[in-house]
Amino acid sequence: MKRLIYYIYSLPLAGRVREGVFFVLLMAAPLALAQAICPLNGQPLKAKGVKSYQTLGQMPVLDNGRVKPLDTYARNLLIQFSGKDTYERRPAIAWFAALLFAPEGTKADKVFLINHQDIPAALGLGPDAHRRYSFQQIEKAYPKLLELAQAAQNIPEKERGIVEMEIIRVFENARLYAKLSQEFLFAFAHEDFTIEDKYTAGYLHLPPDQSQFSFLDIALRAGDIRAAIADVDQKDRGQWTMAERQTVQLLSNLFHWSLNYKNLPLALVPQSGHPNTWLSPWDAIAKDFTKTSTRQLVDLWRNMAVAYWNGEQLEFDMAGQAYLEILHGRLSSGDIKKINKFPLELAYHGWRPFLLAKIFYMFALAFFVGSFIFAGRWCYACAWAVIIAGFIPHLSALAARIIIMGRPPVSSLYETFVFVALITVVLGILIERFNKQWLGLVVAGISGTVLLFIASKYSAEGDTLKMLVAVLNSNFWLATHVTTITMGYGAACVAGILGHIWLVQAALNKKQEVLSNTYAVMMGILGLALTLTFLGTNLGGIWADQSWGRFWGWDPKENGALMIVLWSAMLFHARIAKMIGPVGMAAGTVLGMVVVMWAWFGVNLLNIGLHSYGFTSGVANTLLAYVVCEIIFLAVTIKVYDLRHKS
Repeated sequence: MKRLIYYIYSLPLAGRVREGVFFVLLMAAPLALAQAICPLNGQPLKAKGVKSYQTLGQMPVLDNGRVKPLDTYARNLLIQFSGKDTYERRPAIAWFAALLFAPEGTKADKVFLINHQDIPAALGLGPDAHRRYSFQQIEKAYPKLLELAQAAQNIPEKERGIVEMEIIRVFENARLYAKLSQEFLFAFAHEDFTIEDKYTAGYLHLPPDQSQFSFLDIALRAGDIRAAIADVDQKDRGQWTMAERQTVQLLSNLFHWSLNYKNLPLALVPQSGHPNTWLSPWDAIAKDFTKTSTRQLVDLWRNMAVAYWNGEQLEFDMAGQAYLEILHGRLSSGDIKKINKFPLELAYHGWRPFLLAKIFYMFALAFFVGSFIFAGRWCYACAWAVIIAGFIPHLSALAARIIIMGRPPVSSLYETFVFVALITVVLGILIERFNKQWLGLVVAGISGTVLLFIASKYSAEGDTLKMLVAVLNSNFWLATHVTTITMGYGAACVAGILGHIWLVQAALNKKQEVLSNTYAVMMGILGLALTLTFLGTNLGGIWADQSWGRFWGWDPKENGALMIVLWSAMLFHARIAKMIGPVGMAAGTVLGMVVVMWAWFGVNLLNIGLHSYGFTSGVANTLLAYVVCEIIFLAVTIKVYDLRHKS
């Protein structure tokens, strides 16, 4: 905050006055800075709020290296806190606006999800059926939470358990909430900036009928302050007038506030001359306040905050539009292009396309079940219709992500799941186009539903539109190696689903014609999986040679991809050598799905290697449960098959 201090205190003061200023600074009691507007009696006021947050949602913010709309930031934040993107049926941006402009009113909101039941007990919090707690509750237990978080952070990261990870997550979320609640304190009147002397208010050009002012009100009048105390250095402290004493006290309080509010997280204001550096409003005041445009931008944020409190929708929107117009003059051409994509991003989030696709795929399975109950072909026609109805938003959403991020949608586990889900649905549609016996529709319905459900688990962690990690920072290789290998994952999964279907059909003693048809399709898709994974693995080797100077390094991710190739090749060789028959091939494709899951995200549990960019915790038990279920499925279906054929 040095630049602000120098800007305000660049005064020709002699030693006595300077000593007086710092005497006030040192001797003044610690200031209890309010979290919202409070009148003199200490009772919090209640903000009226506004009805539309469209303008606020379009405000750009730099977060995790990406310029994104504030609506996206708010949505991701609420998901990070509570696991949901709405609060009491209010959109995230509405709750976030209250946190920024009227934080006192959000303290009782139960937005902090605590997943482990032992943590609330350790904090002295009562059990909650929804596992969600308010900042008000957490604030009372903050000393204990801090103690637990410090103990958890002292444990090496690889040795932390689920409880330690959850304690750290809750602590970081509570701390982030507290910092965000301070973002706009500069905008509101506070008793620390009280001016009772009308003469002082006059020479500072402040309204004479108002006694309390904001930090920004005083900081914007640094020039007037400079002129007002230009001659004070010639006097002893005992000779200071009321106006001079008030001016020194204002300086003291400005200094104290400037030390308390810095390095806040909400980067809303691009620094002049440094378009890639964005600052929070407080840090913009500290580091860039000599620039006229910076003062204008911060002042417009203040106008929005005040308009929110007063419930003035028109003033709120006008201040936002004026802010955007001034901001465009400071942005680079690249950032302007990103902002031009905001309407698409907001529509993408508001439309919820993957949820829509998942629902349609589930309906396809429902129509398949209905076909065993109702006569006629109408269930088949409806299943076709809902698969296509799900495929359209699914494809459109991936296209939107490509446009927004400017890269293929395969840079994170979440993206690979939604991408592979699309690949499996495409393969299901192609199978049904030529097969016309429900096989492809069932494959599309099962794979699309399951993979999108898994993807939704990863979306619950927050932002899914993240910048590329360093290991994937190449659009060319994303579009070749990563896309090819993930398409291979998709084909292997479809082959595995067909293996499940064949084993069920065999156990139910279906006609040989039906079994032969399913078997032929399964073999064709398995061949496609082998081809794609082999090609993808070789392309990955070329990328590794260019990036790291070696084609192969026995990295866990590399070994995982090789396992898929070797497993698929082994099945074909065993079939050619007549070591296994249709039952063995079907069982092999089912186990091939286990190999795919390990290669896809199981190796990330090791958290080692150059490819460990998608580490996630908490999936080991799920992966183990999946393997056990597959083994049980194989044991049951094969045993039933053997009993039927022996009889």
